[in-house]
Amino acid sequence: MTTELADKFEHSCNLQENASTKNDKKKKNVGEIHPFYKEAFNNYPVHLKQTKAKGRHAVASEALSEGVEVSQETAAAFVVRSEFLNQHCHSCLADLVTPKSCSGCSMAYYCSSACLEKDVLHTSVCCAMKQVQAIARSTDVDVDLLRLMLLLLARRSLGAQTLVPFWCVEDLLSHAEGAPDAFKQVVGAACKLSNRWIFLLTEFVAERVLSELPESLRISVDDMVALACRINNNAHGLGDQHARNTDVALGLFPLGALFFNHSCNPNTAFVGLPNGKLAFRTIRPVKKDEELVVSYIDIYSDRDERRRELLATKHFWCKCKRCAGPVEKSIDRFLQGIICHQCEKDAYLVPATSIEHLVKGEKSVMLENTFRCATCGHQIERKELQGALEAAHEKYTAGMAYIRQYGDYNKGREQLEELTKQPTKGGGVHTLNSIRFNSYIPLMNCLRYNGDLKGAVQVNKSILSLIEHYSEVGGLPKNTPEYSDFAQNLGELCEKVASQSGSAILKKKWLKEAQQAYAQALNARSVTFGKTHPKAQIVQQAINKIKL
Repeated sequence: MTTELADKFEHSCNLQENASTKNDKKKKNVGEIHPFYKEAFNNYPVHLKQTKAKGRHAVASEALSEGVEVSQETAAAFVVRSEFLNQHCHSCLADLVTPKSCSGCSMAYYCSSACLEKDVLHTSVCCAMKQVQAIARSTDVDVDLLRLMLLLLARRSLGAQTLVPFWCVEDLLSHAEGAPDAFKQVVGAACKLSNRWIFLLTEFVAERVLSELPESLRISVDDMVALACRINNNAHGLGDQHARNTDVALGLFPLGALFFNHSCNPNTAFVGLPNGKLAFRTIRPVKKDEELVVSYIDIYSDRDERRRELLATKHFWCKCKRCAGPVEKSIDRFLQGIICHQCEKDAYLVPATSIEHLVKGEKSVMLENTFRCATCGHQIERKELQGALEAAHEKYTAGMAYIRQYGDYNKGREQLEELTKQPTKGGGVHTLNSIRFNSYIPLMNCLRYNGDLKGAVQVNKSILSLIEHYSEVGGLPKNTPEYSDFAQNLGELCEKVASQSGSAILKKKWLKEAQQAYAQALNARSVTFGKTHPKAQIVQQAINKIKL
C-alpha cells in the first residue's frame, strides 16, 4: 500500500462516532448483554459474557466435543467478490451455469428468476450500483467495500423487517471510538507496512456514494465512514462451496463478529454455508466455560508476523494466550527458529518484538545481540542467526520469483527443494520453521506442473505431516479447513497417478491411497463443516466412486 492510501485510511478510521452513539454506550453496564443477543444464541450450547478484560465474548455452556455447531447466522448483507461476479448467484451463492444479470446495472447475477425477484436489497440500490466501479477507480477505494456498504444501507432502511436489527451492525467495533492518539498512530504505521489491500473510505468518497442514493437511504458522512471501518474490522469471507481455500463472497455477520473473539490457537472455526450464511463450529474438544475463539489469520506464521498482520488489518495488538505466553514454552520458537549448534534438539529463542519496533519494520532478530537455545542455553551472535534466516528467505523469494515472474517452474522447484530438503543439523532452519511450510505448497504445485505427480504426492504428504506435527508439538488444531483441503488434494493426486499406472496392482495400490486420503479429508470436514455440507459431500462422493 502506498503511504498516501495508508494516510487516508488512518484519517478515516480515526473519526469518532456521533455523540448520541457514544452517550448511549456510556450508559451501558460492563456486564450487560442485550436480551436480543441472548435470544439469538438460545438454541446453542453457548453462554454470552461481557467483561472489562475481554469485552463481549462467548463461552461453552457445557463440555463440547469437536464438530459442534455453536452459531449459525444469515449475513446482514453480503457481496460476491468482483473476480467471481458472474460465477455465483448474488442471492443464494449457487454456482452459475446460465447467469441472469440485473438489467439495470449489470452488477448482480442470479441463478434463477426467483432469486432475482427476492433480492430486495439490490432493488433499493440498483441505480447507485451503476456508479460504484467509476467511483472506485477514480478514488482508489475497493469496489467490493462500496458494494457491501450500499447493501447494508438498504438493509438499514428495512428496519424491523430483518432477522438481525441494524443496530447490531452499529454495535460492532470500528476501533475508532475512544482509541488513544498513540495507538491510532501505531495503527496507521502498521497499515503502511501491510502488503494486503486495506479497505478505506474518505469523506470525499462517502459524499460521492451518498449522492447516488435516494434520500431514504442516506446517512451522515461520518456514519458512512464509521460503517466502512466496521466492515474492515469485522467482515467475514464466504468460501466456495466446492473449491478449496477460496473466498468468493464477503459478508457482515454481526453476531459472530461481536461474540467470537480472535485467538492464534483457536478452538472454533467459521465456515460459509449456502444462501449467505455463516456457521461457527468447534474444531476440537472445549471445556465448560472455556471461551470460544476463532482465528482470522494463518496460525502457522510466527508471532511477529501474526501480530503485524492483525494490527494492520484488524487494528488490534494480539494478546491471546499464545501471543502473550513465554516464547520458550511455545511452538512459536520453532516457527522462526534455527537449530541449536550444541544440543541439536531445540531452537535459539527469538524474543517477541514490541509493538513500537514492529510498526517500524524492525524485529527482535535485528535488535538483540545474542540468542540462546531454549534447552541447553548455548548462545550465538546476531550475525549468525540473522544470516541463516536471511539465506532461507532469499531462497524462498528467489523460488517464488522464478514461478510468478518468469513462469520457470524448474528453477522455482530447485530453490524451494533446497529449503524443504535442507538437513536438520545445528545452524539449519528448524523443521517446523514457517518458511519450510510455506515452501512446500508452491513446491507441490511446481512438481505437479512439471508432471512429477509422485513427487507432488510426497510433498503433499509432508504438508499434512507438518500440520499434524504442529498439532502434536504445539497444541494447534489439526482439524482445520486447510488440513481437509490438502487431504482432498492428496486423494486427487493419487487418483491421477492410478490412472497413469500400467499395472493393475499399482493402480489398486494408488486407488487405496486415494481412498485413505479422502477419508482423512472427510473426517476433517465432518468436524469443520459438518457431514451435510457440500464440501463434505464432495469428498464422500469421491470415496464412493473408487472401486478396488
